[in-house]
Amino acid sequence: ADALKVGRACDEANFFWLEDPYKDGGISQFGHRKLRQLIKTPLLQTEHVRTLEPHVDFVLADATDFVRGDVGYDGITGVMKLAHAAEGLGIDIEFHGPGPAVRHCMTSIRNTNYYEMGLVNPKVPQGTFFPFYLNYRDGLDAIDESGCVYAPEGPGLGVELDWDYIKKHKTAELKFGQA
Repeated sequence: ADALKVGRACDEANFFWLEDPYKDGGISQFGHRKLRQLIKTPLLQTEHVRTLEPHVDFVLADATDFVRGDVGYDGITGVMKLAHAAEGLGIDIEFHGPGPAVRHCMTSIRNTNYYEMGLVNPKVPQGTFFPFYLNYRDGLDAIDESGCVYAPEGPGLGVELDWDYIKKHKTAELKFGQA
């Protein structure tokens, strides 16, 4: 009942989407399909769904209008597979969370629109902080006058690691392969 009330309020306010309206973490296909039938606001689901097949199942069950990809959970390869599957199904992918890997993924596909930069506002311009990067920021100062952010340039993900910080905060070291 609460999700329906919120959904109808989103309809009245012309929201672009409603995300995770249930306390189940966004994994009930039936519940989300039913809510989609009762409101006009598109649903953005699958932030808590892992791997390609369950994401596609969610779309094919008419339980979401967009999919949410997460580089931290599915890796770059996994979210790129999801982005291409979503494109083939005629829908968009929106990425969960900020970071250089997310920016690179977004610049390489055409079916994404918004960069999620969490917890920022004029009084908190740097909501997400990556202390292990020397040359990367994800705050309001990263947004240009057109409202865009860009992928870092350079080898790999285009960021330089702060090895002193990493060594200082290391909790364990594992070596694989040859000794």
